[in-house]
Amino acid sequence: MGILFTILSILLVIDAILLVIIVLMQKTKGAEIGAIFGSGAAAAVLGAGASNILTKITYWLGGIFLFLVFALSYIHHKTVTSGSVVNEIPSQQAPVKQQEQTK
Repeated sequence: MGILFTILSILLVIDAILLVIIVLMQKTKGAEIGAIFGSGAAAAVLGAGASNILTKITYWLGGIFLFLVFALSYIHHKTVTSGSVVNEIPSQQAPVKQQEQTK
């Protein structure tokens, strides 16, 4: 499980970086701050339908991001609960406080 967790973590970081880049490349409806981060270059390379392509890529990357987060959470939950110390000590064997003997 450790290798799978590492691979999924690396994929999550790559997906998060790509998601940030794609969101910053999109044109905004307000102040056009997207032009500062290369929105004009994306339109020049991808053509007039660049906003539709970028929107679809954003949806896919967001879905992949959510899937990876849930998968990592599930794997982490399984590894933590399987190696829990609390489950190994039955309640009958819990240490009992000894009473002091009086003289």
